[in-house]
Order: sequence, then C-alpha cells, then structure tokens
Amino acid sequence: MLRFIILMLTAYLLALFQSAVTGEILPSWMKPDLMLILVTYLGISPPLIRGALLVFFCGLLYETFSGSPFGFFLFTYLSIFFLIKLLAKFLILGETITVRIVLVASSVAFQALLMIFLSLVVGSFENFSLPDVSWILPQVSMTCAACWPLFNFFKKLETLPRVEPSPLES
Repeated sequence: MLRFIILMLTAYLLALFQSAVTGEILPSWMKPDLMLILVTYLGISPPLIRGALLVFFCGLLYETFSGSPFGFFLFTYLSIFFLIKLLAKFLILGETITVRIVLVASSVAFQALLMIFLSLVVGSFENFSLPDVSWILPQVSMTCAACWPLFNFFKKLETLPRVEPSPLES
C-alpha cells in the first residue's frame, strides 16, 4: 500500500513538473511527455489492477493540470496501458532500455493517432491543426531521452524495502 501511495505521489509530482516547470524551460514543441513514460512503465511493471488504478489517476491528474477535455487523456492513457499489457502477453518485454525506449516512442505515436481519431469522432476536427514532423520528432526524442533516468527512478521506487510491523506493534 505504501508503494502505491508513493507512485501516486510520484504521478502528482510528474504532472506538476510537466505542466509548470517544463513549460517554462522548454518550448512547447520540445516538452517531453513525462506522464506517458510513467504510464508505459506501469504497463510493463506492476499487476494489472494496481497499474490500471494508477493509470486512471494519472489520466485524471493530467487532465486537471492540462485543461484538456474531460476523458481525453484518461482514455488515451488507459488505452496505452492495456495495449502494453496485451503486448506483454505475446512478447517478452525485457528490462533493456532499448525495448523501453521503443515502447515509449510507440506510445507517443499512438497518442498522436488517438488525438487525430478522437477529434474526428467528437466533431472538433475543424478546430484541430495537425502538427508537422518538425514538432513531433523533437518531442519524441525528448520523451525518449527522459526514459532512462525516469525508468531507473521508478524501478528504485518499486524496490523500496517493505516496512514490516515489529512484534511489539502487533
């Protein structure tokens, strides 16, 4: 339970950092999607129910900070999470950073496709402008560059020692 709370707090801090700090430091076309890295990590690592609850929290949290339409990132993140879980049933998703970078890059591409598709479905395509390659490639490369330190950080959070109650507390 403590690890779950720590991951929720981590998601909150990532959303806060992504919306407040990276927006001031980097131009909008270079901002890495840190929350998508966490969603990809959750798709690889924890059990299904706990990971789905965390991804649900991440989607709601990101929508709160970004001001996007309700349900967009929630649907997108849950779709990416369940696709990675489904992919893990058929392929061995190892611990190598190359596999994880490919998963994150694929997740960014899938998120961009969902943006286009969902804007067509809800009828807001006339207000939507498609980004060109000069916008997508820097964001994908910055997101993939942030993978390695964040995946190592998430792994350290998962391997925190469990707190056992002492015999005096029982």
